[in-house]
Amino acid sequence: MFKFIKSLWWFISKNWYHYLSIVLVGILFPILNLVPGWIVKILIDAVSEEEMKITMAFLFYKIIIPYLCTMIAIYIVTTTKRVLQNRLKVKLYYALQVRYMENILVQDATFFEKFQSGDLLTRALGDVKSVNFSGGNRLINMFLEFMTVVVTLVAMILIHPILAILCFVPLSFIFVTNLLLKRKVKRNWQLVREKSSLMGNVILESITNVRTIRAFSKEEENYQKNLKYSQDTYDIEKANLKINVIFQPMFQSIVAVATIIAYGLGAYYCYKEYINVSELAQFILYLNLFQSPLTNIGNMINNFYQSLISADRINEIYDAKSSVIDKKNENLEEIKTIEFKDFSFRYFGDSEDVLKNIDLRIEEGQTLGIVGKTGSGKSTLVRQLVRQLPIEEGTLFINGEEIEDYNQNNIRSHIGYVPQEHMLFSRSVMKNVLLGDSHASLEEVNEAVMMADFEKDIAELVDGFDTVVGEYGVTLSGGQKQRLAIARAFLKNADVLVLDDSLSAVDGKTEANIIHSLNKYRKNRTNIIVAHRLSAVMHAHMIIVLDQGKIVERGTHEELMALKGWYYEQFLAQAMEEGEEHA
Repeated sequence: MFKFIKSLWWFISKNWYHYLSIVLVGILFPILNLVPGWIVKILIDAVSEEEMKITMAFLFYKIIIPYLCTMIAIYIVTTTKRVLQNRLKVKLYYALQVRYMENILVQDATFFEKFQSGDLLTRALGDVKSVNFSGGNRLINMFLEFMTVVVTLVAMILIHPILAILCFVPLSFIFVTNLLLKRKVKRNWQLVREKSSLMGNVILESITNVRTIRAFSKEEENYQKNLKYSQDTYDIEKANLKINVIFQPMFQSIVAVATIIAYGLGAYYCYKEYINVSELAQFILYLNLFQSPLTNIGNMINNFYQSLISADRINEIYDAKSSVIDKKNENLEEIKTIEFKDFSFRYFGDSEDVLKNIDLRIEEGQTLGIVGKTGSGKSTLVRQLVRQLPIEEGTLFINGEEIEDYNQNNIRSHIGYVPQEHMLFSRSVMKNVLLGDSHASLEEVNEAVMMADFEKDIAELVDGFDTVVGEYGVTLSGGQKQRLAIARAFLKNADVLVLDDSLSAVDGKTEANIIHSLNKYRKNRTNIIVAHRLSAVMHAHMIIVLDQGKIVERGTHEELMALKGWYYEQFLAQAMEEGEEHA
């Protein structure tokens, strides 16, 4: 339990007064619960006296009013506690989710290679919920149940110490049983959460790739795969449930033993006149109060082991640190020059560099074309500018300063980046475009759409700008997705625009229109175009050819054609292909 408290200390330490107020209100409950037993004792004592003194005044002032006042007080205390506890639980849930998302949003690409989307979703829903319930409810309830045990035990000891201790001994075995179960419960719950994460990954993959699954007629195979992971999760959950099914009756049996001792030994003590009837009745009422909290504590300890596993899984996300770090956190006003100096890079876990000894300088207002074979490192090179990956110090410079000296969010605000995979949200076309600049006017949006050669598609959409594109842009074609993403980048009007193979799904005419807009409207800004089709970069100020992570050719279109290397051969091959298509 202390480990769990430690994992939530960041929240508890800031909201200690919430916890304290709930405890102070809740601690009145076990004290008030003693009053009915005391009232019963008074009533039995009155009945047992030879000269009965039971009158209407006695019943009204000694029995009815105290009992009604106690019930009203218990209702007020219980309601107040629940209100305070629910507020705390909601606040904790919000804090857990916000902290979870904040940590995910600052992670680099390495983090998302380790944690899959389905796993992260399972942790955000199932594990956060488990931790929230224990941190907001179970933790306080267990303390209050413990206080009920202490208060009730003290009251029982005051009535008859030996009888109280003899009743307590069998009930203490509930704690012993839980300690024996600890390792088994923790291991089982860990397997439950791991299997749930795997199942979450499979389900998310199935939903995301449903069109591909249908296209290859893999519905049955995918169904069987989902069924297998669901069955594995079910089997582990069933094993976890068996523990509760087996041991819950055991707890009730222990409680029954304590009750038998109270009745049997209590009757004997009454016979020997060590205790009178009213005290025995009061003792048995307190024993009933005593039993329930002990059983609840046993169950809650069991559940705490489960929440501890969930807390460990969430803390994996909370404790994850981005390997992309700002050294000085300087503010960047404008990007004028970008320079790679003997730049090399390898992905985590790889044995070889993906980029090798890159020397490249890009001036403001220049357009750079990057071409090369598939897997030559083109996308990896441009991803360095948006700081998605950790790099070696002193190899990449912005305005003559190391890129790590600047705040990474600030750098990204100066770069419009259109990746190969166009991520669109299940919102309207307008809202997707406005991600580039949420404060842009309709005139600016129309201009960006025109630059991306997307205005003719807007006219064809059912609701125009208000058309919802569906999750991942499922209602749009590949070319429409690309142009919508390009329009978003144009709207941002950043110092640097990076198009990472973002024209692959458009026809030659559309590509020419977009390149024309690029040259016309961004002639004084920096543009970087990664492409397989060389017609997209032939008008660039400089073109580099990558092969196995190295720059093997560089120059203008005319200079590279004169070299008669890879660029020359590829350009002629593509020209012949286009000629055959037109023929």
